[in-house]
Amino acid sequence: MAHSAGRQNNIMKAALRSSGKVAAIASEEEDAAIWFGEGPFVVVFDPLDGSRNIDASIPTGTIFGIYRKLPEADQLPLPEKATVNVMQRGERLVAAGYALYSSATVMCISVGSGLYGFTLDHSIGEFVYSHHDIRIPERGGVSSSLLCILWNNH
Repeated sequence: MAHSAGRQNNIMKAALRSSGKVAAIASEEEDAAIWFGEGPFVVVFDPLDGSRNIDASIPTGTIFGIYRKLPEADQLPLPEKATVNVMQRGERLVAAGYALYSSATVMCISVGSGLYGFTLDHSIGEFVYSHHDIRIPERGGVSSSLLCILWNNH
């Protein structure tokens, strides 16, 4: 686990545990799911996606998904209960999103309909609504850097 990713993982784990709202988590930085207790939600996340890019000054971010805890798993032993809860199908997501850390910090979230963005306003220490109903254009110039490499090789 990279030092920065490990630190970010510990911060997120502590915040989610202390919220009292999260029953279980799964993190890319952990070997197994972790059971916290009786909160109504389950959170899966990559605490610092792109952490290997930090030395190159490429933006990094946090990716997350939120599910409801599965009551049908309540009678299972703790390790299995945590695993079953974090391994839910994507269609059961209550919310999902990412935070992008760069020259501006932007958090985008979907709660099932649309994707909305919030930008961190450092002067007030809060995220403000900044991007309404984000969508991928139906047609654009370049869809990925990989596609550019393929075009240049032909």
